[in-house]
Amino acid sequence: MISHIIPCPPTGNGHRIVLAGTDLIFESIDNIFVYPLLDIDRLKQAISRALSIWPILAGRVLINEDQYLIEFSDLPIPFTYIENDQLEYWPNLPVVVDDMTICKPFIDVVQYKPMDESLLRIKVTRLLRSNEYVLGTSFSHLVGDAASNIHFLNDLSRFYQGLEPILPRPIFDRYLWTKDDADVSLLSNLKPYQNADKREIIATNFIRDQTTTDQLNISFSSIQLEKLHSLTDGKDEVTVHDVLNAYMIVTMNKNSIEISNEYFQRAYILVNYRNLLHSIALTGHVANSFVIMLTSDFPNPFSLISIAKTIRQAINKCRNEDFLMKWIPTADLMMKQIIKDDKLICVWDTNEVVINSNFKYDWSNQVDFGMINQCRFHTITSLKSYFRIFHLNPIKDQEDHWIKDNDGAEVSFRIQKGEMKNKFLETYQQDIETNFINVE
Repeated sequence: MISHIIPCPPTGNGHRIVLAGTDLIFESIDNIFVYPLLDIDRLKQAISRALSIWPILAGRVLINEDQYLIEFSDLPIPFTYIENDQLEYWPNLPVVVDDMTICKPFIDVVQYKPMDESLLRIKVTRLLRSNEYVLGTSFSHLVGDAASNIHFLNDLSRFYQGLEPILPRPIFDRYLWTKDDADVSLLSNLKPYQNADKREIIATNFIRDQTTTDQLNISFSSIQLEKLHSLTDGKDEVTVHDVLNAYMIVTMNKNSIEISNEYFQRAYILVNYRNLLHSIALTGHVANSFVIMLTSDFPNPFSLISIAKTIRQAINKCRNEDFLMKWIPTADLMMKQIIKDDKLICVWDTNEVVINSNFKYDWSNQVDFGMINQCRFHTITSLKSYFRIFHLNPIKDQEDHWIKDNDGAEVSFRIQKGEMKNKFLETYQQDIETNFINVE
């Protein structure tokens, strides 16, 4: 059953914003949340209130010559409610689920259709046999990135509980760059934008990788992450997150060098720059406020500390205001050209990995609708040599109580089938069993 929810009160008033080049991501952010209970009427009311302070989501995309805009048109968003008597209960799944056949029935995916398509779709499925509720959300990437998405969903969660949203309120206007703002001397350094390719070529490569690789979901407890971090002796202010990524890379390198005499030499990192340039992106900024940073070559690609330090150095470089003021408008200029050429930037070399982490955001906690440690979160899509990092979901203990390791992590990625996958898993299991005694 499909209904429509309007913002109450309407606040868009036909306001329009022009999207920056870096906002032009014509995909959706699709997530699933599973709860033991949901009051559907209360949820609809919460959505209506949330749309009132998020009028961008009640808007539509417009195109004016070579500009993409969003008009805050106060239009309704589609809400679907169905009941499922086939599934016995929600299965024990990893955070990142790569099999679309599992998730597809539970998400009403936003499509890119200027003037017609909603920028947000919500679907609720009640599992009659277990009385669980599956909330599927689809959020247009043109509106913003993961930080924007979880900001909205946290506001929705709080409205559902009868609470006011946590400050800051969302900020929608975008800073628009001109060609004069770009630094042409940086063009040769923006490798991910230079490596853009035609959509059909990327689609072909994606299908090939799906057939030659398997998805892995590797979990680390908070205690294991603390142990890994201790191996660095706090050198150069590397974080737990830096060391986790370094561990994944060094483990893959030590195994791949034996199999193919190849190894990863550097990493792309997606870095959020909110609150670093106050005039451009405050904490509540709703946009795609991130840069894609390529690290320098790892001085020692088989050393945990060496890789962790290199990752930290790249992130610190991104947080320099002078650097960002040159880098962002140059990336913006290149992104506009990429879109004009009908290309995508989902391209990296075989000796490079990508780190796209959500470890900063605890989705199951921040969108729990008041059901502490009882919300399970899932998202979709894994790519080859592309690390996606999330907090662990809650689990049930032996007494059937929900518990959660709040500082644990899951890393999801795709890896070459056969010997490479098997050797990686073998090394990981040995490291867990020996408490990382052989990690250097």
